[in-house]
Amino acid sequence: MIKEPTFEAMPQNMARLEEKVDALTETVNKLSQHIFSLKASVKDEEMICVDEASKLLHLSPSRIYALVQEGRIPCYKPGRNLLFLPSELRRWLTDNRRTGQPTVEEQVEAMTKGMRNSARGRRLL
Repeated sequence: MIKEPTFEAMPQNMARLEEKVDALTETVNKLSQHIFSLKASVKDEEMICVDEASKLLHLSPSRIYALVQEGRIPCYKPGRNLLFLPSELRRWLTDNRRTGQPTVEEQVEAMTKGMRNSARGRRLL
């Protein structure tokens, strides 16, 4: 149950309310500064067309169209034109990075690993 405030308790209640309002004001100020800094760090990025995307990715325009049709590359299609954000294309490049060929030692280890496990329960005659 909520107690009814008395006249004697009013100064203490007011002090608590002031503390809470001050804390809320500080939180709102921090959040607004954070939002402002995020807006300042994000600059408006110009979208590019297929020709510019092909130069950026070092692919032919026909390959760009094929990747779009397969749904493998991020793009926007407002109307009939394909548009790309350069930052998304760079991220797509780094996400689809291939590792190099495995060394001979790694290939031998992968092949013998399966042999060791399969020969474990067998006896040699």
